Amino acid sequence: MKKNHLFPLAIGSLSFLLWSCQAPHTSDGIYEGILPAADCPGIYVMLAINGDQYELLEKYIAEPETFVTRGNIEQKGKQLHLDNQMQFTPLSHELQGQHTTLKKISDRTELPEIYVSQSLKEDQSGEDALIKLYSQKDKKYAELHFRNNTYQLKLNLHNDSVDEYVDPEQHIKLSQPVPQLSSFQEFIFRNDTAAYTFTQLSPTNCIYHLAGEKNEEEAPTFLNVIYYNDDQQAFVKLLHPTLPHCYTLTQTEASAKTATYTDGETEWQLHNNQRATLVIHHKKYQYLEQE
Repeated sequence: MKKNHLFPLAIGSLSFLLWSCQAPHTSDGIYEGILPAADCPGIYVMLAINGDQYELLEKYIAEPETFVTRGNIEQKGKQLHLDNQMQFTPLSHELQGQHTTLKKISDRTELPEIYVSQSLKEDQSGEDALIKLYSQKDKKYAELHFRNNTYQLKLNLHNDSVDEYVDPEQHIKLSQPVPQLSSFQEFIFRNDTAAYTFTQLSPTNCIYHLAGEKNEEEAPTFLNVIYYNDDQQAFVKLLHPTLPHCYTLTQTEASAKTATYTDGETEWQLHNNQRATLVIHHKKYQYLEQE
């Protein structure tokens, strides 16, 4: 009789051990780091993990392009396998990858809205709109929020001058001319009855170079500077191929001629003559915007 009671107990213990080995990871949160790249100084990445799903932002440093990818995560042993071929091993407050280590910066499980969206304003009416461009399962999509409606569009045409997204059910098209001399983009949204042209409000992408004597150990020789505004607050992100020289600063002062961004320790002072000042460790470094 005792053996009959022990057998299901043993099976239950084995099931518990197997479940323990496959227990879901506890790596939810937002991570950031720098990936090496052959054709640019590096790629800034921000990865948000939410259970078996992820959002990934990739920003080519010194280039205006930003890419957002959504996908699934599969846990294999201790490793997390993203469906874009990336693999990470969770450690204490970081993810260890083959080419970089991502540091945890937040417990949130979604990328901040301001990073994955672009603010637009309709040229004729002045109405606000929001657009998200992202990839999922090797397909590219545009999600447009305009006049209390949301439109899901799929990339139909891509060349050097236009990206066209189409919703076949509603026959809605969105073309995206790529300007040659500006990081701003113009968006044209068409349906069966009208066409709307939008001007991009944010983010804006600029490159600044250190003026005067250069000492990479003290201050970065160049910075990829992105200005954001979500209608509630403005801030700047300073990007560099080394993560310690990457900063996210909130705007604390602004006038017609200057603006100041800070996190309490590091400060970015923007001037109206294509100049800026970076303050680190109470030392000031002057930068010039690349034309």
